[in-house]
Amino acid sequence: MSETPLGAVVVGTGFGLFTHVRALRDAGFAVRAIVGRDLEKTRTRAAPLGIPLAANDLAQVLADDPAIRLVTVATPPHAHYAPVMQAIAAGRAVMCEKPFARDLAQAREMLTAAEAAGVVHTLGAEFRFDSAQALLTRMVQSGAIGEPLMFHRIYQQPGGDPNEPLADWWLDAGQGGGFLGAFGTHMIDQARVTVGEIVAVSTVLRKLSPGRPTQTSDDYYTLQFRTASGCMGLLEAALCFPGPFVMSTKVAGSKGAAWIQSGAAFGDPEQVWVQDAAGARMIEMPPELANPAPAPFPISDLVQTEMDRWHSQGFDVAPYAKLFAQIGAKIAGAEPPLPDRAGDFRDAAANQAILDAARLSHAERRWVDVEAV
Repeated sequence: MSETPLGAVVVGTGFGLFTHVRALRDAGFAVRAIVGRDLEKTRTRAAPLGIPLAANDLAQVLADDPAIRLVTVATPPHAHYAPVMQAIAAGRAVMCEKPFARDLAQAREMLTAAEAAGVVHTLGAEFRFDSAQALLTRMVQSGAIGEPLMFHRIYQQPGGDPNEPLADWWLDAGQGGGFLGAFGTHMIDQARVTVGEIVAVSTVLRKLSPGRPTQTSDDYYTLQFRTASGCMGLLEAALCFPGPFVMSTKVAGSKGAAWIQSGAAFGDPEQVWVQDAAGARMIEMPPELANPAPAPFPISDLVQTEMDRWHSQGFDVAPYAKLFAQIGAKIAGAEPPLPDRAGDFRDAAANQAILDAARLSHAERRWVDVEAV
């Protein structure tokens, strides 16, 4: 990145504040403003972090400050469209969180606008730069296990208090809430980048938590898939699954298998293993993929809700810093620090097509083909 830091504005005072601001600064950006719906709350949250401007009008912020080169969007999913389109209209690079859009039609609209404007557009798929996930993807793509045949990912989170209030939008399926959108999108993106494009899905969505009686969104999903090459896959995750934490990723191929050996808690150090004709062995982590241990958000007074606690643990910060460094290099026209590709709005639309197909599959209890982007 250039000696003069690229300017950024963060839209969103939850995940945007707890993760984007820290990761942008770690990647060398200057966070020049933060935008939220509630101006007073936005000012209260911006001040302890030394963010120069708190505002509630993104278009005005962009008009007033040409030094802002990147807009990061971390609003609830149903509110992504407006700030993304404002950023594109202002000719700024834009990075948008997932789940990306209300549906595939809206995702296509944002993709088309970004490509027509020629702006840098990126999806918030930060776990592409998680150390173990990135190394596993490299190993599979290198042909180390031959042609991928099966992909399996499972995640069981013991969860917190099932009656702790969550944001209204997260509990509402109509507003893009639920665990499939929040975490399933990461699983879908990891599967796509590791074993190829997903062309059909069969999905079950459920609410398993005994609390939050008004919740219409899911907190459990199981998603079977088939790729264009014929690889079969299974993604399963539960937000509130009593007992020990469980996370596992394994890929079987025509010449062997590769997997991530996870720790006892999310964020613990992980190892990548390969087994082939020569036996099983751990793969050494390349220095450029190694991430520091998560550091919790340092200002405890700003951590006020259950969702704040989710977002303040710091798991996403290091992978996000790598993602922002990739974006910064692209904005500057420089060589990216890593060869691993960041997701863009075309990936976002592809993931959205899978989410749409998964929800239709659940509703109609059948396999559903995924629409091409």
